[in-house]
Amino acid sequence: MTVRRAAREDISALCALERECFSEPWSERGFEDFFALDYTAAFAAVDDGSGDIVGYAGMYISGGDGDITNIAVTENFRRKGVGSALIDALKDFPGVERLLLEVRESNRAARALYEKLGFSVDGVRKSFYSSPREDAVLMSLEIKRGQKC
Repeated sequence: MTVRRAAREDISALCALERECFSEPWSERGFEDFFALDYTAAFAAVDDGSGDIVGYAGMYISGGDGDITNIAVTENFRRKGVGSALIDALKDFPGVERLLLEVRESNRAARALYEKLGFSVDGVRKSFYSSPREDAVLMSLEIKRGQKC
C-alpha cells in the first residue's frame, strides 16, 4: 500500500468510499468544494496490486490545527494499518501541530485506533450526528516534533 496526496481526479473513488463507509456521505460537489480551498489536505491509500484507492483521510488546516473531516477505509482493508498510515500522513503535514476529530460514540473500532495512536478524549458533542442521531466523542492529538538544538 502507498499513501499519496489525494486530488480532484480521485473524487469518484472517494465518493464510493464515502457511500460504503458513512450514512451521510459527502457528494462530488462537497469534494470539489473541499479541493478548491487552499487550507485543506487529503491523502489516499492506494493498493499497490490493483491501484485502487482503499482509504482516504482529509482535514481542514487552521492555526496549527488539522481538523479531520473523515477517515474512510474499505472493509477488506480494515485492520491492516491503512487508517494508521493515513493518520501518519495527516500528522506529517507541514504546519500541523494538533489533530482534532469527532467520532460516533458507537464506533468502538475507530475510537480504539485513535486511542492506540495517542488521541485523547476531550469531550462529547450531544446529538452531533444524524441518520442515526448520535453523540460525537471529541478527540485530539498533540503532535510532538523532534527537539531543536
